[in-house]
Formats: sequence, structure tokens, C-alpha cells
Amino acid sequence: MFIEFRNYTSCIQSNNLDSIELAISRILELEGCRRISQPPQPLSNEELRQTPCLLLPDLWIVGLFVSTPGWTIVKTEPNELLCRRARGASRPRLSELAMQIGCNAFHFGAYGHDGILLEADAMGQTFISGSVDRIEEEENQFYDEQINANGYSQFFLLDMPEEIQAVVKAPSPEQQQEKDRRLSELDMLKGTEEEPFDAQSEIGELLKGHSWRIDEALESLLGGSPSYWHIWKNNLFYLAYTQQQQLAADGARLLYFQPAEHYRQLDPLYEIQGYY
Repeated sequence: MFIEFRNYTSCIQSNNLDSIELAISRILELEGCRRISQPPQPLSNEELRQTPCLLLPDLWIVGLFVSTPGWTIVKTEPNELLCRRARGASRPRLSELAMQIGCNAFHFGAYGHDGILLEADAMGQTFISGSVDRIEEEENQFYDEQINANGYSQFFLLDMPEEIQAVVKAPSPEQQQEKDRRLSELDMLKGTEEEPFDAQSEIGELLKGHSWRIDEALESLLGGSPSYWHIWKNNLFYLAYTQQQQLAADGARLLYFQPAEHYRQLDPLYEIQGYY
């Protein structure tokens, strides 16, 4: 049994939204992107539920969300926009952002049982750990970046608070063996009188991949209140068109950009998937 789970979240170790907004705008505008004040053309609820990225391929959205003290959560459409390099650049946008605002940043992507952690410090250094099981990625690559440590995602570059370091710690062989043993035991008890009443719930928890567990733990530490941690896919479009007053009340900001012409001239398949 495989449980599908995906989430993409960048975290900036600063709560200065003005500084972060200015830096992101500067980075994208230097690429030739144009910032706009509002998303273009209204979309119906039905269109928002389907694939708004296909209807508005020339719109990028960057969401800034208040996190726990000292942190800001960043969500983007296309997903992982900050993890990619601008055309002709030598570093991912997240690294450039960390340098411009002078603070640490990281991105955690959870893909089912795989997960990737991109760290960036204020000097522009990066480190990537984890794995990505996607056909568009070359072996040991995360977009244009080399994965430095394959396997489990862990912090290698940044000096993170102890509670954050702890949640990404890889399970020990003993912990993995115990999980496998319990799964096997529950499977054998299935359909018998000894089967626990909450067996399915327990199985679901045991089947969660390590990246899923990291993501849940990071949300509890950094998600803020209200939490916008699990925004991905079409959620930013939905917020942009239906929740602007609520976002303002929560102190969140959505930034809108029309991508540079050379991005819009990409092959439509790549444009749709967001490989910029």
C-alpha cells in the first residue's frame, strides 16, 4: 500500500516581509519578469477547481505567510520556483534570496516516500540532501543542482535550532525494524478477533514515509497560526481569486509576476509543468 503525499515549502529565517518581498521582486524583475498588482482575468469556481495554471500559464505567484517568530513561509506557483536557477544564473533563486536579505533559508519538498532538503546560507552556499524520484530529473540531480548527500534529508550546512534538527533525524535501523515488525503483525491480525479496532489508522501512520513525517513535524514548529503550510498545486490561484481579504487579515501577501518572454517561449509541456 502506498500513500501519495506531496508538499513544497520554503522557509526564510526572517520575519521581515517587506525585505523578503523587495528581494523577491528584485530577483524576478532582473530576470525580465514584470510584477503586477492583481492576477489577470477572473476565473470561475469551476476553473479554479480544475487547472488554473493551464488557463493562466503567464502568471507566477509567490505567497509570503507569517510563520512562528523569526520565520516566514514562502509558497510558489509554479512549485519550487525558488529552487530553480534563473536563465544563465549560477545558483538557485533561494540562494540569491538568502544572500540579498542576509539570512538562512531552506526548502523542503516531500514526494511520497522521497524528500529533498535544499539549504542556503547568507553567503550563498547551498547543500542538498535527500532523493527525488521523478523521471524528469537526472540521476543525483535536483533541477540544475547536484544532490550532495543521497538518502535521507538532513541539515548539513545551516546551524538550525535543536528542535528543527531533531525532526529531520533519520530513523535508526532498530526503529525501522520495529515499524516493519508492527506492520507485519497488523497484517496477520487482519480479519481476526485480535485485530485492533484502530488497525487501519495505525497502518496508515506506519506507512507514512520519512519525508511525510518531517513535513508534519516542520509544520507544527514553523506553520504559524493560521497555518498555510499545505498550500500547493492550485491552492495559490484559489487564494488569489477568493481569499484576498482573509489573507490581508492574516498578514499574508501574494505577489504576482508575468514571467519573462524567454520563459513564455518554452515548449508548452515544460511551460505547463513549470520547469523554469
